[in-house]
Amino acid sequence: MSSQCAAIDAATALSCLGQTVLMELGWDEDPESVWRCLHVLGVVLPKEGIYEHGHFVVVNALDPKAFPHEVFWAYIRSLQPIREPG
Repeated sequence: MSSQCAAIDAATALSCLGQTVLMELGWDEDPESVWRCLHVLGVVLPKEGIYEHGHFVVVNALDPKAFPHEVFWAYIRSLQPIREPG
C-alpha cells in the first residue's frame, strides 16, 4: 500500500455508495497518478480474519456500458464526490 493513499474507512466508503466520484489512483511502482470519474455501485467492507481488502465496485461514468470492476482502497490517493448542480 502506498504511503500516499487516502484513508478510507467504512463510513467514508458507504457515503460514496450510489455517487459519482473523481478518484486519483496510484501504485508504488508508478509515480504518475491516473484520474477516473466513476459511479460507485457497491462497497465491499474488510472483515478482519476473513477478507481484509476493502474495495469499491464501480463503473466508468463516461462509459456506462462498460462492465463493473473493482477499485481497491489501497490504491486510492484521493477521492472527491461530484455534486450535481442545483
